[in-house]
Amino acid sequence: MFTPSFMAITGLLLGLVSLRTLYMVIRDRHQLFDQDFTPSDRQRMSEVAFFVLLPLSVIFHELGHAVVIKAIGAQITSYGYYFFYGFVGYRGFVTPDQIYAVALAGNLVSLVLGLIAIAIPVFWPRRTSINYLLFIFGALSIINSIIFYPLLDLAGGFEGDWSQIYSGATPLLSRVTGIVHIGLVVAGVLAWRSDWGRALYANRTGVSANSLRRVSLGQAANELLGSAEMLASSWKHPLRVVANAPEKNAAGVTLNWVSNGFGRVVAIYAVVANPRHIEIHGAIRQLEPNGQSFQQPLELIQGIPAPEEVFPVLKAALDTVDSWDMSTLPEPAKQP
Repeated sequence: MFTPSFMAITGLLLGLVSLRTLYMVIRDRHQLFDQDFTPSDRQRMSEVAFFVLLPLSVIFHELGHAVVIKAIGAQITSYGYYFFYGFVGYRGFVTPDQIYAVALAGNLVSLVLGLIAIAIPVFWPRRTSINYLLFIFGALSIINSIIFYPLLDLAGGFEGDWSQIYSGATPLLSRVTGIVHIGLVVAGVLAWRSDWGRALYANRTGVSANSLRRVSLGQAANELLGSAEMLASSWKHPLRVVANAPEKNAAGVTLNWVSNGFGRVVAIYAVVANPRHIEIHGAIRQLEPNGQSFQQPLELIQGIPAPEEVFPVLKAALDTVDSWDMSTLPEPAKQP
């Protein structure tokens, strides 16, 4: 399915994007690596990790193969590099175990490069932009080494490294590798899904930890309702808490009360689809017939914070709306 010719052509085409990205990095290097790391910079750094650093890692991947080929006494007959694809051809009298070692070597190099890239911002953090670049490249290198490349090889009929690693010629080595392989995938998933892993990543890369917190629509609805009911039990005015029916990717709760001749409302909504966020809106209306009303957004929180973080923000919103009076209302429009 995925022949070497197809991979080479695809790699060269993607290489054009790599060259454009490299030019962009050189041109905008002062902006990209300054202290003000914006969302736009973050997007472009992701492109640098994929289109510049990942192709460079392919060179080291193939060098890993070449070093082991030389170590077992075989002869390198050909070498190819196409940005996202490379190969080292060899010949000689080699055993199945040696073929396994050659195939594994390049992938070990890619894995180690990814681990080193992540270890630098974890243990020896640099400025935010560099930390982010290294985190993204490290993740890409590891995911490519232990997930994408094996799937491409084994399921796509590519007959590359992983077909040789998991061949029937080395059953014991293949079984041991399979156990370690699964362990690495599980460890990576657990590390990313853990609170400490997300908090560490957020701290080193300057993103909000809340933006990395993933909750279901039902969980978001329950958390908002819990915060609202907790507030209702202790606030200075009686509150009527209404949970709105969840719609698509949003859940909401409204808090209603009356004070100083106004009906007052604070509405809080959690949007669980990207970009995940919480919105808080306030509104008041005079109780007299045809009374004026006024409403406006109060708060926009990136990500979905934990309930204990939402509670004080929600209380501040209630205090704000409770302070509104006639001076807050806009002037009625004059009749011509």
